[in-house]
Formats: sequence, structure tokens, C-alpha cells
Amino acid sequence: MSLAYNIEYSIIICSYNPDDRLLKRCLAAVQSLVVDNFIAEVILVDNNSDVPLDTLLYVSEFLNQMPYSKLINVKIQGLNYARMAGIQESKGNYVVFFDDDNEPNVCYLQGLRKLHQDYHHVAAWGPGNVEVDFIDGIMDSGIEDYAREAFQERYETHITYANQRSWQACYPFGTGLCLNKSYLKEYISLVEQGRFSLSDRKGNQLSSGGDTQMVLYCISKGVAAGVSPDLKLTHMVPGKRTTFEYLKRLTYGTSVCYSTCMLEVFPEYKEVIRKQLVNRTRFINKTLKRYFLLHFSSKPKSVLKLVAYIGAVSGDYVALKQPIPDRINWVLRKLKAI
Repeated sequence: MSLAYNIEYSIIICSYNPDDRLLKRCLAAVQSLVVDNFIAEVILVDNNSDVPLDTLLYVSEFLNQMPYSKLINVKIQGLNYARMAGIQESKGNYVVFFDDDNEPNVCYLQGLRKLHQDYHHVAAWGPGNVEVDFIDGIMDSGIEDYAREAFQERYETHITYANQRSWQACYPFGTGLCLNKSYLKEYISLVEQGRFSLSDRKGNQLSSGGDTQMVLYCISKGVAAGVSPDLKLTHMVPGKRTTFEYLKRLTYGTSVCYSTCMLEVFPEYKEVIRKQLVNRTRFINKTLKRYFLLHFSSKPKSVLKLVAYIGAVSGDYVALKQPIPDRINWVLRKLKAI
């Protein structure tokens, strides 16, 4: 029997200009994962970093010490392109995505294996326990709660899953996401055909949606997605990502992609977008009014809520291939959200 059929899990770690502190912790955690009675491989993807990962000593040491590991280079910028290259290189039945700032619990793969044995109808799993570690502290304590939510902190007590054609609270995010390889192969084929267009993070751009689309594609095939408290990891966040400016850009990049994500997976969603679309005049007037009020009370949370609102409505315009009003883009530039 070939080795390809013996590999149960393929761990894919995509990285672009990593913070060495975070990547070292990530690799150490992956190296410590318990893999009794099964084989797991690790594919480290360098998405065109300024300092190539293969020149870093600690990366070379990891690859030398870790069985069934390899490093591949992907020149096309974008997290989704890096992930797809990793998927195409993978040999496992399941694919697990860890970002270079993720530190999985030692029993993460064991937990996944138990879930796959017990819940055959669930094709996408993610961690029910995500602890956010602000490794440099947080720059503005007034936005700490918002930042923890933005970086996907969650503490679930029960296994929960669903199969609803809209985003559910129990659906997993990209952090620690595990999917059946068969659905990922189909997903890549549709990307290559041009049906799915979201590239996720691209260089320093905080675009989003690729991992959400992977989960929703599984939903479209009739299977479920969920989270389990037995899947635990730490999301390490450096100080440069806890600034108000970063969170504004992250909020817009996350919210503006949702309608496109839904429409590309579920074409019938176009009618929903059309019905909920805010007309240009109302959109502009409401945005300008809320922007004007910020001059009297510019609390960070109020600013972030406005950015999220603009992103969600703008996302409807983008999905329907309608231009975002110039005044809206002006407000976004003033808020430094783009």
C-alpha cells in the first residue's frame, strides 16, 4: 500500500513575512501534536515572503526533525492561492489549516479523529475553544473586547453543527479549520473555472472570505459544519495587529466580502441581496450622518460599527457589480479603513 493512503491528516501552514516569534511557537506546537496510530504530514507554504522561509534556521530544523514535512513556495500573492497549492500537494484524507500565528493544543488531531469517527455527516470542523494571546499587550484597552471577537476568540461548551444556507454562529472560521479533502478538490476546480473569486488575505491587504467560502461550499453539498470544545488552540496576536487602524481595515475587509461569498456559492442568494440593497441616496445620507456624529463622540467602537455597516452594504453593491458611491469611498478613506 502506498504512503499516500496511509496519511490521514495533511496540516497546511501558510505564511507570508511571518513574525518569527509566532511561527516558532506554531511549528513547535505542530511538532508536539499527538499522532498515535496514524500518520500526519505537514506542508509549510511560503507565499512569496521577503525573506524566504527556507533561509530561516528554525524552519530548516523543523523540516529536518518533522517526519512527512515539506516546504513549498507560491509566488502568486494571496492566502487562498497558498492554500490551494498546499491542498494540491497534500496526500491526506483530511486537510487542517493552521495559520502561522496559531498554536494548536497537543491533542488537536486526536480530537479531529474522534469527531470524524462519530459525525460522518459533518465535513468541516473548527475549534470550539480559541484563546487570543495578545503577546505584546493591546494598544487600546477600550477596544479589547472588540479585538478579541475580531480575532475569533470563542469558548464553546458543547459540540454544535448545522447545515443552513447562511452563516451560523456554530460554523468554523479559518483558524484551525479542517475539511474533507474531497470537497476541497471540488472547490479548487470551481476556483479554476472562475466561479469562486475571493483570494483571502493578499500581501498586506486584509481581504477575506476564502475560508468562509470553503465552509459554505460544504454546506451546499448537503453536509454540515461545526465546532467542538475538544478542539483548542491559541491565536497569537502581535502588537501591530491590535491598533485601531489595523482593526478598522480588518473590519472592512471581513464585512465587505460576505455577500459575494454567499452569492458565488448560492446563486439564488442574488434575490436576497436585491431585496436588502440600500439605495444609494439612503446609503450615502446614513453614512454621512453617522460620520458627522463621530466628530462629537469618536469612541472606537462607534467608528468600528460604522465601518462594519459600510462594509456590509458596500458588499451588496460589489456582489451585484454596482459601483460603491464616491462619497462612501471618501468616508472610508477619511476613516482610514481602506
